[in-house]
Amino acid sequence: MSLFWLFWIPLAILVGTIASSRGRSGFGFFLLSLVMSPLISFAILLALSNKSEEARQEQFRKEEHQRQLESIRALAAVAAPSEAASSSPSASSSIAISEELEKLASLRDRGILTDTEFQQQKSLILNQRTTRG
Repeated sequence: MSLFWLFWIPLAILVGTIASSRGRSGFGFFLLSLVMSPLISFAILLALSNKSEEARQEQFRKEEHQRQLESIRALAAVAAPSEAASSSPSASSSIAISEELEKLASLRDRGILTDTEFQQQKSLILNQRTTRG
């Protein structure tokens, strides 16, 4: 019987450690392993999503979102001086604005921009156009 506990407790500790590395309660899975079985607890742990990985992916998505917003702002800032240099509104500036709006719509459709952010950026682009025109 003591040989049984010699393997059971270390396996329960191992399951608790793995659970902790996956963003789950290590102590909770340790207790679950002691009461039920380390094998069953491990199977349950594998069936659950990896919270640590989900958090990393969410952080990456937010960082990518911020990079996209910064690039949109940079494009708008670069487009503003070049359009201000032209003395009269031309067809090429209208095409540039429509291309910028299409890019914004594409980012919104892909889920990179929210509807609110899309409307804000669209307003900025259109306001720049009306103040120059």
